[in-house]
Amino acid sequence: MDAVKVFDTWVEVPGKMLHFDVMTGDQATALRLANEYMAAQGFTAIAVTAEECRFCHQEPLVMFTEHQQAEFRQTGGFIVPLSA
Repeated sequence: MDAVKVFDTWVEVPGKMLHFDVMTGDQATALRLANEYMAAQGFTAIAVTAEECRFCHQEPLVMFTEHQQAEFRQTGGFIVPLSA
């Protein structure tokens, strides 16, 4: 059974906080995916570090949708946006 590590991420951007979980297998990939997500949200100048993106717990991969499981296998992880 594949396990997904959950990295709870809080990033301050102008005027608000962004909260999202990075679901992946290791911290290096979590940081890469978090920074890609931030760039996709239009915040290319804000770098996510291990201070903002912290390991929280693990979940079995089967708990997620087929699309998320496929994304995990293809890109190493996926993002779950959350409300701040």
